[in-house]
Amino acid sequence: MMIKKITTGVFAILVITQIASCSNGSPPRHEMALTQTSIRSAEAAGAVNYAAKPLRSAQQRVAKAQQFIDKKKYDEAKYELQMALADAELAEASAEAKTSQLAQEELTQSIDLMKKEISRVQEN
Repeated sequence: MMIKKITTGVFAILVITQIASCSNGSPPRHEMALTQTSIRSAEAAGAVNYAAKPLRSAQQRVAKAQQFIDKKKYDEAKYELQMALADAELAEASAEAKTSQLAQEELTQSIDLMKKEISRVQEN
């Protein structure tokens, strides 16, 4: 009788463990949407031209996360999406910084040109 109780208990624990390992939570829909929005923002900020590497990394991580979702490995998918979100935010920030740098350089060139023109006019 005691062996039957132990066997039943062990079997119940194994079944619960198996179910828990298969059910890995719920699909990370919110995380996927947030990451995809962040990637689009990075693209709009010019990341394709100025921060291609982190943008590409974000896109690859989203693809990998989708593979995990397809396999119902939601914890792994969430991790990849968190990393993808970080990459997308880095890409957006890098693109914005580069865009600002280029605008500042253009403004500096315009100011220098105006100074030269003022000097030329004052000489005459």
